[in-house]
Amino acid sequence: MTLAVIQPSPFCNINCDYCYLPDRAKTDRMGEETLHKVVKGLFATDLVREAITFVWHAGEPLAVPREWYGKAFEIISSHAPAGLRITHSFQTNATLLNEEWCDFIQKTGVCMGVSIDGPSRIHDAHRKTRSGAGTHGRAMRGISLLKSRGIDFHVIAVVTGDSLDHPDEIFDFFIENGITRFGFNVEEQEGIHEKSSLEGAGYDRIEAFFQRIFERQKALQGAVRVREFDFALQRILGKRAATREDFVFENEQVRPFGILNIDWQGNFSTFSPEMLGLATEKYGIFTFGSFLNGGLEASLSNPAFLKVLEDTRAGVERCRRECGFFALCGGGAPANKFFENGTFESSETAYCRNIIQLPIRIVLEDLENSLVQTGPPLANPATPGDS
Repeated sequence: MTLAVIQPSPFCNINCDYCYLPDRAKTDRMGEETLHKVVKGLFATDLVREAITFVWHAGEPLAVPREWYGKAFEIISSHAPAGLRITHSFQTNATLLNEEWCDFIQKTGVCMGVSIDGPSRIHDAHRKTRSGAGTHGRAMRGISLLKSRGIDFHVIAVVTGDSLDHPDEIFDFFIENGITRFGFNVEEQEGIHEKSSLEGAGYDRIEAFFQRIFERQKALQGAVRVREFDFALQRILGKRAATREDFVFENEQVRPFGILNIDWQGNFSTFSPEMLGLATEKYGIFTFGSFLNGGLEASLSNPAFLKVLEDTRAGVERCRRECGFFALCGGGAPANKFFENGTFESSETAYCRNIIQLPIRIVLEDLENSLVQTGPPLANPATPGDS
C-alpha cells in the first residue's frame, strides 16, 4: 500500500452541486487520540514498505486549522518506521488560501492540487457557496497566491455538460493563467450525486472535447501535461507483454488495501475512496472496521468486507473476459460500477469509456498516425534484459 486517504473533517466551505459527499456541512474533526491509533495501527502492519502518501481529503482540507496538521504530521512521524518516505497532499478548492497557509505549505512540503473547472461562467455554474454565489474569484485569488509564492501545484477540472462545447476556452484559461499541469474528472453519478449533467450528452461530444484538448496539448510540444493522456501513454508504453494475459495494469482500486480510506472517526474501508461511509442496501455502511476497535486484521473476518472482495473480484474477472482494454486498466473502478450498474460484479461504466478507453484511443491513434508518416523506428541492438 502506498496511498492512505484520510478525512480530517467531513466539512467543506463550499457546496458544489456534483459533490458525492453526504456530510459536508458537518464540522466534526478527527481527534489526536484517534489519529494516534490510526497511524499506530497502520504502521503495525506489513502493508507499508518504502513510501506512503497521505492524501487529506473527503472534505475541504484547508477548513481544518494549520495547527491541527502541524500536530498530525508530528504524530505520523512519531509512529513511522525508520527510513519510510512520507508525502502529504492536499486537494483544495483554494478559496481559503492565505499567506499563513503558504508559509505552512512551504515549511512542510505538502503537495498541492487545486480544483477549478476553467473560466468563471463554467466554474461558477456548479462550484458555489451555500448561498448560491460563485467561487471562481476566491479560487483565482488562491491560485495567484500560490504562484506568487512559487508553490508548485496541479489542477483538476470537472467536465460537466457546461464544459463539453468549450474545450478551447478551458484550455486557453489554463494557459493564460500559467497552469501547465492539469487533469479532468468527468462528472459522475456517485454517492449522493445521483444524476450527472453529462447524461444524454452523447459520447461524440465527450470524444470531441478530449480530442480537442489532446490536439492543443500536442501543439505545445510538451509544455503542457494533461493527466489523462500522460496516463494513457504510460499504460501503452510502460510495459511490454506478448499476450493480454502476460501483463495487467496494476489497479490499486481493486486490490484489497491497495488504497486505505479512513474517516474522521477512525473507521476505514478499502477499494474506491468515494465509497467510504456511504450507506448501501446490499452491504450496509461501507466501512470494514475501525482503528479504535480491532484494526485492519479484524476486517479480514468481516462478512461485509469478504462480500465486497468477492464481488469486486467477480467484476474484475468479467472485465477480463469482456473488455479489450483490460490489460491497460486492470478491472475498472468499483465505485463507478456500483453507482452506475448497481453491482461491483459488473464491467464497463461511463467512467471507463470516458476516462480510460477514450484517452487510450486518442493516444493510440496519434501513435499509429506518427508511424504511418515516419515509418517504424530502426531496430536497436539487443541489450541485457530486452529479450
